[in-house]
Amino acid sequence: MKLIAAIACGTVAATVRVSARNTFEAPNFNVTEALIQNGVNVSAIPELAGLAMRSSPSACSIACGSLEVVFGKEKTVRGQNAAYWSNQQAVVVPYCTFTPNTTLEVSSLVLISRLTQCPFAVKSGGHAAFPGASSIHGGITVDLKDFTVRKLSADQKTVAIGPGNRWVDAYRYLTPYNLTIVGGRAARVGVGGLTLGGGISDLTNEYGLACDNVASYEVVTASGVIVNASPSRYPDLYWALRGGGNNFGIVTTFHFKTIVQPPMWGGMRIHDPSTTPALITAFENAINNAEADTKLAHVVSFTTYDTYQLAFTELEYLLPVDLSHPPEIAREYLSIPFMQDKTSNSTLEDLTPHRSDDMPSGFRTSMCSASFKVSAELIQKMTDRFFEVAPGLPAVSVNIAFQAFSKPALQAMQKKGGNALGLYPENGPFFHVLVYMAWNESSDDTTMMKAAQSYIETSKGMARELGVDNEYYYMPYSSGHEPVVSGYGKENMARLRAISHRYDPMQVFQNLQPGYFKLDGKAPLGASL
Repeated sequence: MKLIAAIACGTVAATVRVSARNTFEAPNFNVTEALIQNGVNVSAIPELAGLAMRSSPSACSIACGSLEVVFGKEKTVRGQNAAYWSNQQAVVVPYCTFTPNTTLEVSSLVLISRLTQCPFAVKSGGHAAFPGASSIHGGITVDLKDFTVRKLSADQKTVAIGPGNRWVDAYRYLTPYNLTIVGGRAARVGVGGLTLGGGISDLTNEYGLACDNVASYEVVTASGVIVNASPSRYPDLYWALRGGGNNFGIVTTFHFKTIVQPPMWGGMRIHDPSTTPALITAFENAINNAEADTKLAHVVSFTTYDTYQLAFTELEYLLPVDLSHPPEIAREYLSIPFMQDKTSNSTLEDLTPHRSDDMPSGFRTSMCSASFKVSAELIQKMTDRFFEVAPGLPAVSVNIAFQAFSKPALQAMQKKGGNALGLYPENGPFFHVLVYMAWNESSDDTTMMKAAQSYIETSKGMARELGVDNEYYYMPYSSGHEPVVSGYGKENMARLRAISHRYDPMQVFQNLQPGYFKLDGKAPLGASL
């Protein structure tokens, strides 16, 4: 791997594209001195001397050995010691797995990686579906599972949530206070990756995405400095973290704005596929009517089980519902015949588990995404295409799910300076598709991955013919092959790169953390077919 940084006797020196005055990190930044300031006795680790003469494999041996010396073997385990949702991620074997539990330890990890030039990957919930997303071959997997803080502020307006939490942990903590946060729809998904990639929520129509409801981020920068980024402090970094993924630092605490949340209504309805046209019409109308009522969240999905085809609606309303007098915006959905109704008045804590159960861990998986301007005609074409190709695949489960980016949601995304995603009310509304596939045999990987890619490419071709294509890809659902960050638009791309060079002039998070979705738009390391 070609690296921008050149390391000699522990001192980093390089030419960067911004002046020293505009750079967060000093040009003469000394990694060794920063480690000493963190309390790491560098002189006690002889292997750190003469690093310029070491080979790349030795670099990770030295890095992992140093982590063992400084933090102990309980926190530094050789090989793979992290749990993942997708089997493709789980089979990637790092040189070691490091499990810190303080922000200072994360800071030292970044500095040791820089000093040794051993690459790393950071894992929150590990819910991505391709190798190298939050795992890394031969490097350091940094597992944030012990960052489980859940602490409500004294005025109860914000709550500190660590990236080691799953969404159900956050909801369970807040439910006794009649509070919630804008967060993920599935119980077992990790807080970190979803929030940094945007974060679609049951509350998105009214409040925007998860990233739009973070009051501040505690983040470890490339120089090991720990900052709190907010609209008033490091506002450019705060903006970049709202959808910019793992490109700017390692977030160790998210401070979410809390929302008063009484019991709500929601759940799943199962339909015969003959209701598909009615479901698609209801989906389009609910998006277009969202400005009249922002409390409805809705997903329409289709799946195949062996020779069976089924349709689903996932409906949530942010207040209790009496089905004899439902809110106007939900009535069209509720008038459609169903085979089974699992809706009830409940809480986010109780509504999220079944979504994780519907997409269990332990399989080889693929997720792809794309977004389009709202068009019932396109959704019908995409659904028809899905039922043509899905039954012939060697899969355990194949599913497409349509979700909405209504105009009220897009307006909510603009608060506090807006996010990095390039989605604006004047261009919307949009809808988004998730293509999810699960299978058992590695020999079927190429078939399944090509089928997913082909479906997305065909869908985008149909969208172009109808004049409703859109370049945005939702990061948490995207394949490693999709140009996620470039889909944010040229202006936002340029702004993200400038912020990256300000806070990370040596481009540590582009080069030493190669996984997930980088600013250069290339596929993450290990994500190829």
